Amino acid sequence: MRPKVGLILGGGAARGYAHLGILKRFEEENIPIDFIIGISMGAIIGAIYASGHNVDKLISDAKKINMLKFISLLDFKASRTGLVKGEKIEKYLRGYVKESFEELNIPLYIVATDIQTGKGVVFKEGDLIKAIRASISIPVFFEPVEYNGTKLVDGSIIDSEAIELAASLGADIIINCDVSSSIDMGFFERFFYSLANSEKVLPIKKYFNIKRPLPEIISITTTAIKLLKDNSNKNLEKMEGNKRVYTIKPNVDNIRWYRFDQAEKCINMGFEAVDSIVARIKRELEM
Repeated sequence: MRPKVGLILGGGAARGYAHLGILKRFEEENIPIDFIIGISMGAIIGAIYASGHNVDKLISDAKKINMLKFISLLDFKASRTGLVKGEKIEKYLRGYVKESFEELNIPLYIVATDIQTGKGVVFKEGDLIKAIRASISIPVFFEPVEYNGTKLVDGSIIDSEAIELAASLGADIIINCDVSSSIDMGFFERFFYSLANSEKVLPIKKYFNIKRPLPEIISITTTAIKLLKDNSNKNLEKMEGNKRVYTIKPNVDNIRWYRFDQAEKCINMGFEAVDSIVARIKRELEM
């Protein structure tokens, strides 16, 4: 019996297009995928792929998205909890994904973050769109998703837990596709600082349920996220007990989170990044 392969598609907004290049390369190399863990943009790509769509068609569609298309999917409506409602994105995704997890061709696990506890919430059944919407909810930018009496936001906040999740699901080979970058941290810190010094900061502070100055907690949070990612990705490969973990890190660090018009570049980078590990994974599968 061959080893069980778990694929982690991490968050990174527009940089997540690199996942399409990785999936394309996996198909060409006949690397099997037994389950997918999707986080933020990785949840979108994972859900669409697991819904049975042809990866070449997905790549073609992604290359057609420009900035105007991206902006048209944002239903801005400033509220106490966020600037974008997210209903347009939900409607758009319904044209690509199945209605429920149970209908998918590949088992999928979607990770969101409980903003009140900071812990991960894993979706594996039921409403697929709701799970995706929760996982992509960048705090303050998107309204959070109400779930079981709490609020769920972007799963990237606890990205580092995905490897442990994959191991717990029985993967012998864990492939971690990391499209994170520190390039946007300065932008978000300036963004939150400007909010903190405006008269409209009160709704934002209520959202985070804090009394201390907003810039401090945002700075601490973004720094902590980066440290968690850096710590989980120190080595290209490592052993988790008897689990082999491979990290694929496409060269998309210089792509801003909102540059959804850079799909072709990200896809190509994802395709090329598989070079670093493909031979070793195939050897593992043949053992």
